[in-house]
Amino acid sequence: MSITIRFVGGPADGRTFAIPDDVPPPLYLIPLAPPISELFPSGRVEPTPIQKAEYEPLWQDGWPRRADDGAYLYQHRAAPLSAEERDALERDALERARREARAAEERRAAETDAAWQEIRKERPEYPADWRDLF
Repeated sequence: MSITIRFVGGPADGRTFAIPDDVPPPLYLIPLAPPISELFPSGRVEPTPIQKAEYEPLWQDGWPRRADDGAYLYQHRAAPLSAEERDALERDALERARREARAAEERRAAETDAAWQEIRKERPEYPADWRDLF
């Protein structure tokens, strides 16, 4: 008897495989094709290690989750980030937050200036710039 496994996410998204086991495996590894540049290495004799995509079963109420057709669903498990990648993501997020804060401050200043000009139309005795109030 065989069981059917359907992969969700990652490089094998949507693919279905029938395996000859009766019990779904706790982890399924799929070898990934290397980039073209690594297929024909220049000056390198040793082969590059084969990269693998990891898939683990989806669980629902303590049981392996199944699709409508009875296939066991396996979700892609992304590789953990290295310290350098994590630091780069944090720097990018921090820089993005700083840019957004600067843009928000500039928007608020422009809105305040526009509102002050409206107030000055009604009250010409007020100073030309709202900052002069302080």
